[in-house]
This record gives sequence, C-alpha cells and structure tokens, in this order.
Amino acid sequence: MNVEVQFVRAMVGYALARAHNQRARARRGESELGASALEWAIISAILVAAAIAIGAVVKGVIDKRTGEIQKG
Repeated sequence: MNVEVQFVRAMVGYALARAHNQRARARRGESELGASALEWAIISAILVAAAIAIGAVVKGVIDKRTGEIQKG
C-alpha cells in the first residue's frame, strides 16, 4: 500500500477517534470547548504578531535596498 494512503488513513482514523472522544466527553458534561477556543485565539494572536513582525523586517530590507539602488 502507498505510504501516502497509509498516512491519510491514519489521520482520518485519528480525527474520527478524537471526534468520538470529544462527543463522549460532551455527553458526560466534560466539554473543554471554552478552553480550546481560548487556546486557538492565543495561538492565532501569536501567529498574527509573528507575521506582522516578519513583514516589517522584510519591508525594511526592501526599503534599504531600494534606497541603495537609487543612490547608485
């Protein structure tokens, strides 16, 4: 069997098992959806801040090189 097919099957199996586990926990009243949403919000904020910082650095380098090219 192809390695990619095995990987996809493993990922689908994991996703189904996780969904089943989450559903069982929700039925028992042990849902962590609020904590999970907060974690995703924090991770998203960190990624956005990192992207902005990288963009600022790249813009600075481009502006510097543009100035050097214009000066000759």
